[in-house]
Amino acid sequence: MAVELSSFEKKIHIQGHGIKITTALKQQIYDEGFYPIALTWIGDDVTGPFSFSGYGDDSPFELRKVDDQYHVFQNGKFYTEVTFYRRPEFWSHQFDFGAKGSSDSKSGINSTVFIDEGMAGVITPCGQSALDFDDDQGDVLKLTRGRFPFVSVACYNGLSSWPSWGCMYTKAKQPCKFCCIPGAFDESKILYTQEGWLEGLAETFVDVEKELGEDIRECSYTIDAGTLPGSDKGANVYIKVLDAIKNRLGHLPKTYYIRAVIEPPHGDEWLYALKEAGFTDIQMDVDIYDDEERRRLMPNAKGYRPIADYLKAFQKAKEIFPGEVATQLIAGIQSDENLLKGVEQFASLGVPTLVTPFLPFGQGRKLIRDEEEIDVPTPDRMLHIYERAAASLTRHNVDAPGFRGGVSSLPEFMGKRKKRAGALTNYQKGAAARVLEPALAL
Repeated sequence: MAVELSSFEKKIHIQGHGIKITTALKQQIYDEGFYPIALTWIGDDVTGPFSFSGYGDDSPFELRKVDDQYHVFQNGKFYTEVTFYRRPEFWSHQFDFGAKGSSDSKSGINSTVFIDEGMAGVITPCGQSALDFDDDQGDVLKLTRGRFPFVSVACYNGLSSWPSWGCMYTKAKQPCKFCCIPGAFDESKILYTQEGWLEGLAETFVDVEKELGEDIRECSYTIDAGTLPGSDKGANVYIKVLDAIKNRLGHLPKTYYIRAVIEPPHGDEWLYALKEAGFTDIQMDVDIYDDEERRRLMPNAKGYRPIADYLKAFQKAKEIFPGEVATQLIAGIQSDENLLKGVEQFASLGVPTLVTPFLPFGQGRKLIRDEEEIDVPTPDRMLHIYERAAASLTRHNVDAPGFRGGVSSLPEFMGKRKKRAGALTNYQKGAAARVLEPALAL
């Protein structure tokens, strides 16, 4: 008799393959009021993100709808039932900024500020190119024309904003080899430089608070970007984002944390400035622990930056931020032993590590899977890594990472996974959902 896998084990199996889905089914999920790319639910656990494009083309897993429920099949056989993240209505709102917008077709920005799920480049709200859709379809995809929207608030079991979709290392043609940002860097993806962007983002939070109400306290808020130019590594931009929201609302969103995901700035003054602006948590991702492996897999300034810089920044951040100071290491592309040495050293400082499996998505698909023939780590390998990483955290009395994204399964392994935010979840599990009003056309 086959042994029933736990939701945690199912997640690890699916994670490295993605899930195949037809264009028609993806559109159907969207029309039903769900978000058909970022988060998939197995049982009651946080299990995503699972991509339905990119690395899922050759996947043994496929999504089907059977008797009004969504199921994943593996090689044609039932694997698990899944549900989807509810799509907040504020994703479909537009704000007219008149002359502040631009009709420049090259930038893909029109005279309105459009809110969508925050997927970029050739990835549109349902995770695929807008070219896959007919011109006469009046859905939300037409607004982006396959390009990154003017303003974005994504919802990965919480709220996230990207002031830039790109990275200075990609711009310099020196991306990290595991980079998950799709496509190439170009100026149209530097969102915070666009006139009206900060105002539009702040205006969005008026609708966010109105729709979520007190449930916003169940959500997190994260600001993230690829490394930005300057010794502050983008901290100044992150501060501007919070200032714009605070100026519009009169307060910051009352989420249970506000996190900055950033390369350590050069200078402690920027850590203090982030805290003063309202950030409660900070995440500074090491990604690769061993110096030699860092230089090979990150052929840029970050890869040549010594671990000592991170250790110093962690120690200072622990003194400054009231919430969590965390980092990330990527499994499968570096020595397991080196990765676990990093988990142990960071835990000794009170810093938990998000141990994240390499996913061949975006540029990482070409630079690692194709060129270096490195693939997604097996479930057995990840279970072994999680077991030893959990032992390090437990030994140093460090909690599992509190981040509510769905890539790393270490919190689940430790029984500490944060449950999905009720304000954003699938409120009709196992039943046909209400159909939202058609999205506004251009």
